[in-house]
Amino acid sequence: MAQRRDKVQATLWHADDLAGAELLRGRFTDYSYDVHTHDKACFALITRGAIRIRMRGGEFVARQGDLYAIDADVPHAGWPIDGAGWSQRTLYVDIEQLKRLVEDDAPSKRAVAITGPIIRDGTLGGLLGGVHRCSETGGPPLEREDHYLDFVTRLFERHTRAAPHMAPAGNEERAIRLARDFLDAHLDARVRLGDIASAAGLPPFRLFRAFARATGMSPHGYQRQARVRFATGLLRRGHALGDVAAASGFADQAHLTRTFRRTMGLTPGAYKAAFATGTSLR
Repeated sequence: MAQRRDKVQATLWHADDLAGAELLRGRFTDYSYDVHTHDKACFALITRGAIRIRMRGGEFVARQGDLYAIDADVPHAGWPIDGAGWSQRTLYVDIEQLKRLVEDDAPSKRAVAITGPIIRDGTLGGLLGGVHRCSETGGPPLEREDHYLDFVTRLFERHTRAAPHMAPAGNEERAIRLARDFLDAHLDARVRLGDIASAAGLPPFRLFRAFARATGMSPHGYQRQARVRFATGLLRRGHALGDVAAASGFADQAHLTRTFRRTMGLTPGAYKAAFATGTSLR
């Protein structure tokens, strides 16, 4: 059986002038995102084709002109609905930094959440597309800022809500926190569920079920995501790919590349280069 080859064309760049956002323009054919999370909110404008997205709340299809918006740390996966694939322009940014852009002199401590995952608002999508293209081409700074503030203003006026209050879960809440801390601290170790359960103070099966309920992924899925997230931090600081692979718990550089590409949509080398030069790279 022939192995399917993923086809991805992606460009990533970093924009300090847009509240430290990362921007990606990509075309994806025969490509699927593994279940993963981002440490920032994700806003992806579909510019061609369609993508099916799976989240804890179900499955959704985002088509050309749609904006799919996902809060930080929300697990999701995506794949094309047909052989044509899809294209997107994506903005990754800290939602709290966006909130500070549009707040008055007295900042609110109220946490906000995005009312996604699918936003069908042609004006909002047009503003994001304008910001994206202007940033990619090095357009006038004032034009970029105008587009960006218009985008953020409309987003907060129409497409955010108060973040839900999570009720305390007693010793399970503490156990999950300890389990996550244990996995984050042992990225380069071959840990077993029993090791995590011992560190968390719960029986293995109970921890497994509680962890999945709280995080939306299994301990193994969280470990894979934690490794990628740790690797991105090292890549941003310019570390060599071999060193990044070893420090992040990957078997070798090839393992890092495969996992990173399935999660982020581009290779770790391209991700590192974008931060090293400050310009877009293919």
